[in-house]
Amino acid sequence: METRRRQSSCGGGRRRRLPSSSSRAALRRKVRELRRLVPGGEDAPDGSLLVRAADYIARLRAQVELLKALTAICSAAPSQVPAGDDEAEACVMGTCKDY
Repeated sequence: METRRRQSSCGGGRRRRLPSSSSRAALRRKVRELRRLVPGGEDAPDGSLLVRAADYIARLRAQVELLKALTAICSAAPSQVPAGDDEAEACVMGTCKDY
């Protein structure tokens, strides 16, 4: 495997291995797949693709938590809904229009 000397800011050098052509091809495939999955990833420069992916994952996690909370509210038995809470009662009865 080929090695290349890399300059460091402190004046010393260290050797690092260059990835094989199959590793580079696999990485290109994974980056292409990531671009396809992340909204706006097709147009994102390489440097910001991972940032976009991390932001997207954080948004998806927040959506999951919100949906879990809504599911808990909407699956509550009608007797657990506070009196006079028409919106929650409609949700429990399955007639909620906002969700």
